[in-house]
Amino acid sequence: MTTRAVIMISLDLVFALGAILSILFMSPKGSGLGAISGGATVFHSRSTKDALLDKLAGIFAIAFVVTSLFLAVFKVF
Repeated sequence: MTTRAVIMISLDLVFALGAILSILFMSPKGSGLGAISGGATVFHSRSTKDALLDKLAGIFAIAFVVTSLFLAVFKVF
């Protein structure tokens, strides 16, 4: 395995863990099954922490998809 392959696999792993952790650290929204009957309280203002974690989760997810596609298309293994 080349150095470039090791770097890409490491980046892929970091992006995957970043997406997982940023999603796990978000506070629960409280819209479980109560959202079906209209009893959910989803429309409250979001904290800055939740907004930041939401953006980070999106960025990490996009970066993970891009690196995974790169690894699959160019068959780095």
